[in-house]
Amino acid sequence: MTTLSASAPLDTHTSGPSAGTTLVGASQEKPGQQPESRLALSFEVMPPRSAEQQERSGELLDLLASYDPDYVAVTSAVRTGWSAGTAAFISQLSATTRLRPLAHLACTAAPRDELVTWIERYIDSGVRGFLAIRGDLAPGATAPPAGHLAHADALVTLLRSVERNQVARLCAGRFAIGVAAYPSGHPESKRPEEDIDVLAAKQRNGADFAITQLFFNPAQITTMSRRADLAGVTLPIIPGIMPITGSARLTRMCQLSGLTPPAYIAQALAAAGSPAEEYETGLNLTADFVEALVAVGVPGLHFYTFNDPTTITELLSRLSPQTRARLTNNRKDTP
Repeated sequence: MTTLSASAPLDTHTSGPSAGTTLVGASQEKPGQQPESRLALSFEVMPPRSAEQQERSGELLDLLASYDPDYVAVTSAVRTGWSAGTAAFISQLSATTRLRPLAHLACTAAPRDELVTWIERYIDSGVRGFLAIRGDLAPGATAPPAGHLAHADALVTLLRSVERNQVARLCAGRFAIGVAAYPSGHPESKRPEEDIDVLAAKQRNGADFAITQLFFNPAQITTMSRRADLAGVTLPIIPGIMPITGSARLTRMCQLSGLTPPAYIAQALAAAGSPAEEYETGLNLTADFVEALVAVGVPGLHFYTFNDPTTITELLSRLSPQTRARLTNNRKDTP
């Protein structure tokens, strides 16, 4: 057995995740056919915020490297120094592992011209992939500061412009540009169609793929994919997966995302008799969610690590042998 080393109406569900529908265009394995293709595997990490976190970062990177992911996304946020923190951690990642970095780049991180400088610095350090996002606004703000790009689609355009100017250094290659998608709806969107319109604009400007923000129901990504297909959006939409480790994280992340925790998850965590049982319950629910996503035909899995190697190991170990096999490069001994 292969193992890992260390615009349609939204379906409504009141219980746990369902795998009853499949994504538009998803291939279905039948008896006698070749096994389904390998799933893309990626992780998200955060630049260390303290000396203690820096000391532990090597263990995290070594663990992630053992899974041979397609890339590791490095976040950019005000608390880690925006692009400076991202660049420093990417330098460590590149110097100590063979991991392929995907640099988060936020409109809110810097004015346009400064972003160009950061993009060029990333190129110097070997970065060839970016996740273009608007970023969180300052409290009370309704748009990024003057001189900053307003939306992620403009950032995609900027990345492609820099790419054209640097084509000789890139050996005529291209950036891989990812963008955010919102199966649960962007907090500022008035209707689901707006989210698809934004995704279409990002695609027109040169985006290659999308990674979702937090959601809990596989039917939501199925619905988003159907709406996107009807609008001519062909970007692969990869689910972002948050390991549920307890009520505190669930509540905090839902607050940041403008979501309400699903009742079935909140009730299951509340029924746990201890923090350890709550942790086990949360990870089992997350694993069930992952399996339901695979069943509806997602093209890959993107795990938010929260820089916690133990939890990622525990979560991946709970996946079925079939799913684990599809996350590895060598499938010769897959049952």
